[in-house]
Amino acid sequence: MPPLDRLGRCLFVAAAVGLAWGIRGDFGHSIGAMYPGAVLGLAWCFVSGSSALRRRMPVIAGLTAAAIGAGGTMSYGLLHGYAQADTFVNYTYGLFTLFCQGGCWGTFGGALAGLMCERKPMRSGDWLGLLASVFLGGWLLPAVVVELIGFHVNPPRNDISVAFLGAALGQFAWFAFHDRPAGRRGAAYGFIGFGLGMAGGRVLGNAFRHLEAYGLSINHWNVMEITCGAIGGGLFTWGMLGQAPPRDDEEDAALRTPNLLAALYVLGVIPLWHLIAKVPERFPKWSAQFTSYGHADGDASARLTLTLLCVVCAVAAAGAILWAVAI
Repeated sequence: MPPLDRLGRCLFVAAAVGLAWGIRGDFGHSIGAMYPGAVLGLAWCFVSGSSALRRRMPVIAGLTAAAIGAGGTMSYGLLHGYAQADTFVNYTYGLFTLFCQGGCWGTFGGALAGLMCERKPMRSGDWLGLLASVFLGGWLLPAVVVELIGFHVNPPRNDISVAFLGAALGQFAWFAFHDRPAGRRGAAYGFIGFGLGMAGGRVLGNAFRHLEAYGLSINHWNVMEITCGAIGGGLFTWGMLGQAPPRDDEEDAALRTPNLLAALYVLGVIPLWHLIAKVPERFPKWSAQFTSYGHADGDASARLTLTLLCVVCAVAAAGAILWAVAI
């Protein structure tokens, strides 16, 4: 693939995942993180140039949505505080831990997406071995670091990020002993891309925060979130476009039902989950924003927006299901 073509495809994914990560910032936690996860899988398959990957798009998007969504359980707000501190030690600690946590956010989705590229299909024993390595690492590292040594990554918040890092190390240990180049590549680029995205986004956010003294007021947290998704999605795509895709003549009939279920999950369950769990608490904010923009009836404008969003989501879900059935 010519470098400029490859770069253009990466920029497309970077823009998509960056926007989705900004949406994640508004909804928060695991449910919000499903958006950039799903968009990463969808956008990467779209630009891959592989008809085999496009046929697997719903399943891959479902896997990346679930894996990256799980990262929303990690607490990282205080780490951004360290990375905005005025001492070298705190600043370095904050950026290092943000790199590790961003990497953990991206590596599992990247690995699953990569495993869907493997020329040799994963067997039940392979999946069990990989899961066992992930869970063992996720148990062992916090047992040593938190329980035995007594180190807490960002007190008084939780230490789940230590378990995620242990799980990531367990995953890489499994890849070290198994010939799964696409999965290993996806895991590595997912870790590096989103690690650099989270830490780099914080650095850029700090720069915009200091520019406020010169009259330029841009929300540094939004800058960080969009940058995290853009760098993570772009670097992951750059790495995976260098990976040989599955054979186009490979039989995918066994994926018909998983594709259908994944399409329901990505474009049905996730938006409905947000509608029930998150939108009601955001509605007053929408109304106030419309009022601040000069709308005479902020509530009516917010209701119209919600109605249009529901229509778009319903049409998208129906289209995705028809597509999944058709392929």
